[in-house]
Amino acid sequence: LQLRSLLTRRNLATKPSYIQDGPPPGGYPEVRFKKSIPDKGPGNVALILGLGAFVTYGWYFTIQSIHMRNRIKVESYDTRMTLLPYLQAEEDKRYLEVREIMDAKEAELMKDVPGWTPKSHTFETVEWMRPKAMPY
Repeated sequence: LQLRSLLTRRNLATKPSYIQDGPPPGGYPEVRFKKSIPDKGPGNVALILGLGAFVTYGWYFTIQSIHMRNRIKVESYDTRMTLLPYLQAEEDKRYLEVREIMDAKEAELMKDVPGWTPKSHTFETVEWMRPKAMPY
């Protein structure tokens, strides 16, 4: 009930019993709102020079890695060219073995055909040409 009696119109319209705070005599001091942030960090020239040094460093090592990769490619190519005669000899040996088997099969299949000579070729060329594919 006390709260209800305090909130009546009559009590709300009367002068409050407390004293409101006001500004001190002479007013409040001036509020400084001007931007006064000190300059921090390197200047523009230093940033540009640093960026240039960083990019130069990166390009230097990129070019060095490209040169190294090219040297490795040349070494790999030289290795292949060194091994090529040996690989070609092995391929020629395999080709002759398969060719002998094919000639034997041809002689067996065509033995009853009159006028057929084994190892005769339908098309005679001046130079030997490697077959495109070997039927196995």
